[in-house]
Amino acid sequence: MTLLVFHHNHQMLPAASNDLLPVQLYELSGQSRGDISIIGHPVIDKIKRLGVCIPGQVMDFLTIALAVTAADTFVCRADTADGWTRQFFLQVPLHEPDRWKPLKKNLERALHFLSGDIWNFDFQEGGYSPPLPYRQRNHFHLVQLKGLNCVCLFSGGLDSAIGAIDLLAQGKTPLLVSHAYKGDKSHQDQIAKALQGRYSRFEVNADPHLCIGETDITMRTRSLNFLAFAAIGASAVQTVSKQERVDLFVPENGFISLNAPLTPRRIGTLSTRTTHPYFIDSIQKLFDAIGIPCNIINPYQFKTKGQMAAECLNKQSLTGIIGSTVSCSHWKRSNQQCGVCVPCIIRRAALHVGGLVEGIDYTFNKLPDVLNEIDRRDDLLALSIAVMQKRTRKLGSWILDSGNLPPNQFGNFQTVFSQGLEEVEAFLKDEGVL
Repeated sequence: MTLLVFHHNHQMLPAASNDLLPVQLYELSGQSRGDISIIGHPVIDKIKRLGVCIPGQVMDFLTIALAVTAADTFVCRADTADGWTRQFFLQVPLHEPDRWKPLKKNLERALHFLSGDIWNFDFQEGGYSPPLPYRQRNHFHLVQLKGLNCVCLFSGGLDSAIGAIDLLAQGKTPLLVSHAYKGDKSHQDQIAKALQGRYSRFEVNADPHLCIGETDITMRTRSLNFLAFAAIGASAVQTVSKQERVDLFVPENGFISLNAPLTPRRIGTLSTRTTHPYFIDSIQKLFDAIGIPCNIINPYQFKTKGQMAAECLNKQSLTGIIGSTVSCSHWKRSNQQCGVCVPCIIRRAALHVGGLVEGIDYTFNKLPDVLNEIDRRDDLLALSIAVMQKRTRKLGSWILDSGNLPPNQFGNFQTVFSQGLEEVEAFLKDEGVL
């Protein structure tokens, strides 16, 4: 088990050891020790630029999310006994720890589902308080919140771009919230500039830095941090708009949201659950219990990526920004989308069925060529196998391999999964793979 101790004051952190990792949250002032890792340094300035005070329970949720991101990033899976499952004990100071202690087990279960790791929390006093906001009169550039009525995750991917386009076409005025990792921000900016309608943006980077050693790259808990940033933005929108609850949109096609394992060996390491309905419902229940007045909504839960593209409410706007969107899980390695990972193939199949042309070059433009690339063909083969099995496997048990689903909507989940495989099948046949 790895113990991670967090605090915003470096003087309150113990010395590092083989099984203890001290992590400084938010502030860097006076930090001179070389054994301390850091996360969240840019976050407080961004929150202050919202121009309103953030409720304590929302600030604590962000603190928890940053602690989880630090653990997920700083502790490598390869060092564990089975090469995957890590055991964490997180000592986290909160502004209002007594509000969170009754929900500790619920949070730990949600995170176990999300990442496959074992999570244990110790919530303590002395956490970071909601910061005093900047004021316009002090000449700070503030996020414009007046007139906004909802929040939407804005990652730079195709789904989030369609989500923003559709909200604007419906006359909504969203706060677009981005986890602006290095490299992602440029794509997010390009897409935002092309959007038509009234919106504002809230861009934040958790910016984790490990004091020494290698970081883990699986990033299974990334959506928790994204939702925490969105909750911060939603609380600000609520304060200004005076709404009772704010809709927080998570635009993700239903096929990827389910992310049922394409083959039996993909149940663990290769099946992420970042927007799985069970996880989203778990976070919604936490929000309701702790008093974070957001409605987490995936408007595309029962639509495939191809249906999202084909039914986009502003095709002209979508056509203009497709080339700026990024779906690839490997694009940062060479600053180019590979074209053959699962997200890339799903994207290409969606645009194929939607009749849309993106005009970008992939590392592998022709899929049949990949079949001879031993190191790159695994995802293509897995999707090909899944397509061939869809007529013989029971869809119900197949999609349950990725997690529990609400029984009253079970038929809809089966339908969107089947339709997603059909989109991939049509594309692979046209490409000459099947």
